[in-house]
Amino acid sequence: MANYTITRHTETDHKYGCTSYSTIQTEGQVATDGGPLDSTVVWDITADQGFSISIDDFSFTGASSMNVPATIPASTSWENLPSPILFAQMVQISTVLIRVTLYLSPDPTQPGFNFGNSFVMPSTDVNTVVAIEGCAKIAGHSMRLWFNEPAGNNTITEITVNPELENRLAQTGDGDGGLKSHEVVGMLPPQPLDKVASSSGDYLMSYVVVAESGYRYRSAPTLTINSKLYNVESFTQLTPSEYKEGENNITGVRFEIYKK
Repeated sequence: MANYTITRHTETDHKYGCTSYSTIQTEGQVATDGGPLDSTVVWDITADQGFSISIDDFSFTGASSMNVPATIPASTSWENLPSPILFAQMVQISTVLIRVTLYLSPDPTQPGFNFGNSFVMPSTDVNTVVAIEGCAKIAGHSMRLWFNEPAGNNTITEITVNPELENRLAQTGDGDGGLKSHEVVGMLPPQPLDKVASSSGDYLMSYVVVAESGYRYRSAPTLTINSKLYNVESFTQLTPSEYKEGENNITGVRFEIYKK
C-alpha cells in the first residue's frame, strides 16, 4: 500500500477529457505559459492521514536527476522523461504535500530548464505515461519524557540525546525544592515502514546514573517508562571493589531509550 495519492492539480480554464489527467487540445497549438495549451502539467502527491512524504523518497522511473541550484522550498529537478516532457520538478510544499510540475516547453526562469523545443499538438492523440516511485513514512509525533530523582541519593545523572535528533529534541533540568528533574521534549521525525521487527527501535537518547565517588548501589537502579511507545535497554557499570579482591561494586547504569 502506497499510503499516498497522486491527483491532477486542475485549473478552471482548462478543457479536460475523459479524466482529469487528459485535456482537449487542437492541432497546431504550442505549449505556452498561460496559453490554450499550457506549458506545464501539475500533479499533487498527498500523504494519507497519519503519514508524511518527502521529495528525498520520490523519483521518476527512468529519469535522471539534475544538478541545479537549491531552492526554497526544497525541490528536485529531473530530465530524460518520456516525450513530450522536457523537464520535471518536485517541490516540498509541506510534510504531507509534494507538488509535481511537468514542463512541455523550456522555462527561462528555471536554471537548467531553458533549452529544448516546445511541444506542438499533432493531429492525433498523444498518450504519455509518467511513472513515479516513492514511499510514505509514518508521521512524526511529539514526545515528552521526564525523569525525577529522590533527594539526597548521592547520584549523578546525565542525558545524552542522539546527535541526529539534537535539532528536534530539547532538554531541561531543574534542581529546585530538593528534587532533581530532567525533561526531554520535541518532535520525532517520520519513521520508515520497513523497520526490522527484531530491532530495539530508533535510538533516541541515553540516561546515565552514576554513584558519587565513594558510594555504590546495593542493586542496579532500574528505569521504567510509563508508555508503550518506547523500549529501554540497561547496561550496568561495575567497578572492582577496594576491599574484597575479585568482587565488583555496582557504581552506575546506562539506560538507552528507543522509539518502537
